Amino acid sequence: MNEREIAALESYQLLPRLIHGVHTVDSRCELLGVALDSPLLPLVTAGNQSPGKGLCLLDADVCLAHPETFSPASTLPLLATEKMGILMPKVRKLAALDVPGLVLDVSHLADTPPYGSRDWRPRTREDLAELRAAAGSPLWLYGVSSSSDAEAAVEVGLEGIVVHAGAGAYLGGPSTIEVLPEILDAVAGMIGVYAGGLVRSGIDLFRYLAVGAEGVVVGSDRSLSNLEAELHYAMRLTGCETLSDLGYEAFFAPLFEEW
Repeated sequence: MNEREIAALESYQLLPRLIHGVHTVDSRCELLGVALDSPLLPLVTAGNQSPGKGLCLLDADVCLAHPETFSPASTLPLLATEKMGILMPKVRKLAALDVPGLVLDVSHLADTPPYGSRDWRPRTREDLAELRAAAGSPLWLYGVSSSSDAEAAVEVGLEGIVVHAGAGAYLGGPSTIEVLPEILDAVAGMIGVYAGGLVRSGIDLFRYLAVGAEGVVVGSDRSLSNLEAELHYAMRLTGCETLSDLGYEAFFAPLFEEW
């Protein structure tokens, strides 16, 4: 899977622009009412980076088991796809902690027999609507890899989707950055669209943001400050002063001849 993601990312070749007046760059933004230095949302797991400041995604069970160890104001609890009878009480408990939003992870629906051991727990539109009503705060869907799922998320009133192509790995589906433009064409402006694909460096962050993602979920052990420095490097070298300057013009044009 990583090889496919790497090949797709590297097909988005950045073009240096050296004749311009950009000396400093600004990657600041605001997500869910939280001011961020850059649109990076760490996916915090055992062994990778600490949350730092800003927003992070953290396993919902950890939030519930150890509420004293995390900051509710800057944490998006990440919920697994379980039976609704188990999921709903968790959503209500997390909502009571006054978190800025919740994230439902559907990416692991691919890890079922014969390729995995997880139970098959698909979600319906009715399930999502019920979860959103119980959350009482923005609900995102993590693991979206098709425009039809993105449109369903819009229809039931969700506020964000994280595009992640992991569910299509065994199907030979497209990588995250390959499917991201199609999803943006379908739902941009109606729901927040974030990228959750492979991130090796700040150059990859630039690629996702230039394609149109509003932010990037980073599940990497790379230092967030280093990733941000590399993002700023790419912005300077392509003449992008702010995030609003990032776009397809930063890429090598022949890539988009068929568009």
